Amino acid sequence: MSGGEGLYGTGLNNYAPIWAGVLRLVELGSQGTGVPFETLVRSLITAVDLLSAGVLWRIAAGRGTDPWKVAALFLVNPVSIWTTGFQGQFDNVSLLFLLIAVLRTPGRSATRDGGWPAMLSLALSVSIKQVTALHPILWIRRVRHPAMVLAPYAFTAALFVPFLSEWRAIRDHVLRYSGVPRSYGLSELVLFDDRFSLPVGIVCFAAGLYTAWRLTKADLVRASLVVFLVLLFLAPGFGTQYAVWPLTVGVLTGGAGYFLVTATTLAWTLGSHFGIPGSGRWMGHLVWLSVGFWLFREAGRLARSRVPAAPENRV
Repeated sequence: MSGGEGLYGTGLNNYAPIWAGVLRLVELGSQGTGVPFETLVRSLITAVDLLSAGVLWRIAAGRGTDPWKVAALFLVNPVSIWTTGFQGQFDNVSLLFLLIAVLRTPGRSATRDGGWPAMLSLALSVSIKQVTALHPILWIRRVRHPAMVLAPYAFTAALFVPFLSEWRAIRDHVLRYSGVPRSYGLSELVLFDDRFSLPVGIVCFAAGLYTAWRLTKADLVRASLVVFLVLLFLAPGFGTQYAVWPLTVGVLTGGAGYFLVTATTLAWTLGSHFGIPGSGRWMGHLVWLSVGFWLFREAGRLARSRVPAAPENRV
């Protein structure tokens, strides 16, 4: 971008322009202070993790869960630490604004403000990184007017207007982005033949869309978690940072699924990084199976919560 070559010409920026602008400001800060660019980026997203811990603390307190335990568990999760501190991935920035939206939506019905603060937060979440692109649907029954959920999408689309001359690159690198194929679940089909990428991606998107629509009345935390788990279970690609999506929300519910996904993802990540034989293949499928296990458990809990209580027998 700073070299005038176009923001989407290389295919390395698969997101709306906000994060590219942030990186440009960080670059200017690095040049002005002499602090390495990588250090500033990691410091910034580490600060975001601290903010997320604070938001999680407040959400947990409102749900009757031990807030200190939730915040601490989030901060010491090794997958989050690796993604932020080693990889320098910024998925946590998008997730921070999702958490803020959850915090600003305490009940199932619209609040006095009509739900606009949550919509604004979701707009920032989706526009920073589209990992939460389906989550605004969960708010259809939680805002004053269902059409309000279009606001995050309209805001994100408007950010691309100055870059319409690069529309082909935006189509190919943003709208059609499907992640890096790995030996992981359905992603194995894409490795076998990249023509599977489109149909697997469509199935993943359709399933996530259907799930979000079905869960508009469910507990918002669990619904957000299940949408992430459905997307990951059917994903045509996988990366360590993807596991941060359910782990960030799932720390509020905990359980065996949370710890199993943490363990398998960490084993796959470290195995791949240090070249442990076989880790690039079978360990990825262990991550996929653990995601499926967690999804099965959470879907069961949601199903049980929707079953009405049996009527009392009266004599």
